[in-house]
Amino acid sequence: MKVRYQTPSAVFALMFSPDGTQILLQKRQNTGYQDGAYDLAATGHVEAGESLPQALCRELAEELGITVLPTDLSFATMIHKHDSDTDNVYFNGYFKVLKYTGTPQVMEPHKNAGLSWWPVSQLPAELIGDRKLALEQYAKQIPYSELGWE
Repeated sequence: MKVRYQTPSAVFALMFSPDGTQILLQKRQNTGYQDGAYDLAATGHVEAGESLPQALCRELAEELGITVLPTDLSFATMIHKHDSDTDNVYFNGYFKVLKYTGTPQVMEPHKNAGLSWWPVSQLPAELIGDRKLALEQYAKQIPYSELGWE
């Protein structure tokens, strides 16, 4: 039997301030991917048996110590990404966090060098490129885009 191509999936949290003018970002370290760059507040791979929202709720608890229910998330956008440097392909699902319980804090200091709020209009130059694209697509209400495909 032929094995079908399997593409990994990842999830990303868009956590905005109550007035929507700022977004919570983390600074990556010791992950082997884009260390030293800024990333969205919580990110991670979808594990077997999880829906995208379930995976993001788990990641938010693991990485930020907050409780979020799948119904507390709103789909923002999806990027089908081909990284030409590594030849990796991903389906990246981005969700806006509508509400949560607890206070976001660094729960994995070995991977996260710190959390900070950034004005949406003045994002750091070191923000990972596809995360910046996702924010732009979300602002334009574009639900799907592709990156890195010829």
